[in-house]
Amino acid sequence: MKMIRLIAALAIPLLLTGCLLSPGKFNSTLDLKRDGSFTFTYVGEIVVSDLSPPPAEFSASPCFSDETGDERECTEEELAQQRKDFDEAQAANNGDAGMAASAMGGEMGGLGSDEGIAELVEQLKKQEGWKKVSYRGNRIIDVEYAITGTNAHGFAFPLVDGGAAIMPFVTIIKRKDGSVKVSAPAYSGEAPGGEMAALGAMAGAGDAKGKAAQPKPEGSFTISTDGRILTNNTEDGPTTAGATSTLKWVVNSRLPKGPEALIGLAGQ
Repeated sequence: MKMIRLIAALAIPLLLTGCLLSPGKFNSTLDLKRDGSFTFTYVGEIVVSDLSPPPAEFSASPCFSDETGDERECTEEELAQQRKDFDEAQAANNGDAGMAASAMGGEMGGLGSDEGIAELVEQLKKQEGWKKVSYRGNRIIDVEYAITGTNAHGFAFPLVDGGAAIMPFVTIIKRKDGSVKVSAPAYSGEAPGGEMAALGAMAGAGDAKGKAAQPKPEGSFTISTDGRILTNNTEDGPTTAGATSTLKWVVNSRLPKGPEALIGLAGQ
């Protein structure tokens, strides 16, 4: 029991610092030019992950005879002791979660309620690129995002002002040799967050009764470029029309890994 509590306590800060947002139904594109300029779009749903553990319910453990080792009916004193141990463990776990949340600036880093999500929506509306942002309810935010820039300093989507730590859906990272690595780990059919989700399951282990299943990513991601595609993990590879090559991923439950591509730009 102590080991489970320790794992859960270690998991909570990680869950508070990442994987709070994930794609729902969406379409996303990246147009990347040889000169390093790009246009990125994301239209669809962003889901706020419900990482709070479900309320645990007490369930008595079996009692056994000291003489025969056979299972027997528990005495009232034994049941009372089990209940006491359960209540103490719950109180300790809640305390661990509360301290972690406080250290991160509030419950779920400010995203643990409809009010927190509404505040996030208002923050996103102030940032460049967010053309439309609205909270539908049930932890789903509808967005239209489009931005044009250069990869001189890299790019990540989404980024949130105000100190909220978000695990990016998509990153564009420039390498010293002039190539660009595009990764979209969140655009996959796996449980949102991968190892983070597994930690969440341990931290919130218990009866999942009453918790709605979180939508998984479903949509498409398309990269078009006049650069040189060096590597990619699409199923069919690039298609070419004139000087432009296109990569496309269909994101659903059958896509085990998020899109990745290495693209050579001017000077390579």
